[in-house]
Amino acid sequence: MRLSDLAARFGGTVLRGPDFELGGFRPLSSAGAADAAFLADASKVGLLADCRAGCVILPPAVADAAPASASSVWLIDQPYLAFARVSQLLEAQARGAMAPTTTIHPTAVVDASAVLGMQVWIGPHAVIGAGVRIGDRTHIGAGCTIGEQSCVGDDGLLHARVSIGPRVVVGARVVMQSGAVVGADGFGFAPDAQRHWVKIPQVGGVVLGDDVEVGANSCIDAGTLAPTRIGHGVKIDNLVQIAHNVQVGDHTAIAANVGIAGSTKIGSHCMLAGGAGINGHIEIVDNTVIGPMSSVHGSIKESGHYVGFFPIMTRKKFERAAVLVRTLPERLKQKLLPSSSE
Repeated sequence: MRLSDLAARFGGTVLRGPDFELGGFRPLSSAGAADAAFLADASKVGLLADCRAGCVILPPAVADAAPASASSVWLIDQPYLAFARVSQLLEAQARGAMAPTTTIHPTAVVDASAVLGMQVWIGPHAVIGAGVRIGDRTHIGAGCTIGEQSCVGDDGLLHARVSIGPRVVVGARVVMQSGAVVGADGFGFAPDAQRHWVKIPQVGGVVLGDDVEVGANSCIDAGTLAPTRIGHGVKIDNLVQIAHNVQVGDHTAIAANVGIAGSTKIGSHCMLAGGAGINGHIEIVDNTVIGPMSSVHGSIKESGHYVGFFPIMTRKKFERAAVLVRTLPERLKQKLLPSSSE
């Protein structure tokens, strides 16, 4: 891709070398004349001194520090964001070159009723169920399974061994890493008189919006009667569990090992840090940050940054301790507790 074309698409200014053919990135320390590199943090301008990249992407504030050896220089306010967007284009271009026409590996099993778009690539031992629809330019990796009546949108990328259950709707430009499971049965059981667990069929499916990413070995369970819903632009890290009937708002980011219990509603533009646990049947408002290893037991109705945990104890002791902790600031004001200076 010519640098001038990229700048026209994403903005910024080409200081020199508009005809540079950008084909890939390497770190500043190891990039060569055929590579592009970027400086995300202007305070680390010293890294440019020994850079030998053919193309450097820099914030305008450090334009004067551009290496003389670089044949091409692109100035843009957010080089890291430019790197991300150009990398996406390069990856999509590579997938398109791999599948100029729809290609099905001889070992794949595709039901006769499935509808495949243009330039679809289906890898070895993949299984595509009845009534499935797959959009244009979507890549289905080796060993993937897509259940009946499910739909995967345009420009999707399913890495090896992704499992999509029945009645799952996946939007456009969705990426699923290896081992992800979307649409497995939610954990729904009703106890009978003998306290035996009677399974409740989970038939609601899952709906994923556009531009979602699901990390390796993460699970999004099917809803009981209505779909579990993941909004547009949601990013889900590895080893995340999202239970049945959960709703996640647009552009929320969920880090590794987060667990979200059933029927919880997470707002848009939230951030859930690694290992956080979210109780079921609660709501968290938009623009909320939950810190690592934090445990959320009740609804959060005011956006902000929340963090905290307790050592495990009996429920009665926990509830008494929680009341005490919540009143500590007021007790200090009233001199009911010694201050830190005392």
